[in-house]
Amino acid sequence: MYLIFFKHLNFFSPESQHELYLLVNQFYTFLSFFFVLSGFMIYHRYYEAGGLKKTKLYNYFINRASRVFPILIILITLTFLLGYRDGLYNTKEAWKLYFLNITLLKGFSSEYMLTGIGPSWSMSVEELFYILSPFIFLFTGRTSSLIKFILITYTTGILITLMFAKIPFEGFFSSVFFTANFTFFGRVFEFGCGIFLAMLVNGKIKPIRSPLLEKYTLLIGLAIIISSVALLYLIASHFNVMQATETWQGILVNNILMPIGITILFYSLVYQKSSIQKFLSTKIMVQLGNATYSFYLLHTTFFLSYIFKYISHNTFIAFITMVIFSYLFHLTIEQPVTSFLRKILYRKN
Repeated sequence: MYLIFFKHLNFFSPESQHELYLLVNQFYTFLSFFFVLSGFMIYHRYYEAGGLKKTKLYNYFINRASRVFPILIILITLTFLLGYRDGLYNTKEAWKLYFLNITLLKGFSSEYMLTGIGPSWSMSVEELFYILSPFIFLFTGRTSSLIKFILITYTTGILITLMFAKIPFEGFFSSVFFTANFTFFGRVFEFGCGIFLAMLVNGKIKPIRSPLLEKYTLLIGLAIIISSVALLYLIASHFNVMQATETWQGILVNNILMPIGITILFYSLVYQKSSIQKFLSTKIMVQLGNATYSFYLLHTTFFLSYIFKYISHNTFIAFITMVIFSYLFHLTIEQPVTSFLRKILYRKN
């Protein structure tokens, strides 16, 4: 999430420092960490919900909804109230955009995707995965069934996109490029990688044991990740585009190669001791990790403009301020609200 911050607030000049600007502009690819990690964590913690038992299923959805929606609704509401106050929307437009944002339907439309809190489009991808997860877990007990599910999802995305091509509607599934880049139907492989890793950890799949492979797992994962970023930069440079994912070559690197590297890296962090694992396991990193959802939603909102206005225009000072405020927001609002909702809504039987 921190690297995505610097993508959105790229401090290099597109004119005088074009190559560095173009490299940092590819940092959107680190969103793939979020999708792979989600696939892993949701399967690892909740795969029993795939049994479709009412109580477990109910508690699963309460858990996910209480984690995602309270602060999303709070921040989107504040964003639109301030925007309406400043004359950015008329009343009718404000209500329409507000509805599309709080329901996350905006993430399926190229026209509305970046309205409100721009980066929250990715939560549309995430939420569809949450909704489908119990059924995914029910039918993906083996590697072969997981592969089938991924292929079926790709096919479904193409069919939906073709349907909207025949009956266009306000940018929803406006093109195959859009579906591949910004919807669950194009990003399913990333979640599948996370689910595959969880299957390994949960003993559903027997891992391939190789002393040589295990010795270099961390390095292999890092090498693929670094190579993916480099390839995205080279693709963007070659095709003269700002983001490599404007091309099919870039989409393949971002949606396929990058998550493979991330999965291998995560495997290393789960099973092997390393300096990176030790660093990420420190108390402060765990706490900051817990606060990254708040950071992600806040980092392009009205709060950032207040930082620039009242504290500093320096990107690094803004970054540190945002990290601190996001952590405080997580402790004082996000975490208490989530805990309260789970306490009153959870079912024991």
